[in-house]
Amino acid sequence: MKKESPTKMWNTLRNITLVFILFIFIRYEFDEDPYNDRIGWSVLVVFWISKGLFDAIEDKRKWNKKSMVANIVFVIAGLGVLCWQGIQFFS
Repeated sequence: MKKESPTKMWNTLRNITLVFILFIFIRYEFDEDPYNDRIGWSVLVVFWISKGLFDAIEDKRKWNKKSMVANIVFVIAGLGVLCWQGIQFFS
């Protein structure tokens, strides 16, 4: 039995996580309750943050610093939007 390489396992974990987050987004976005749309869009922001983090880690492994920095900036912007929406939600 062959042993899977760490990059193949990493890609599998990444894809499963991203698909799971997308399913959560679809569940909240396309139901009858309009209140859940806000939650669905917040989950979509979490999807883009997760994708940015996974891409930044992959770029670090490949020594692609420019792309890594761009992904980190993207993640920080997403976290800012998520915090802003959280503050609006709770106030």
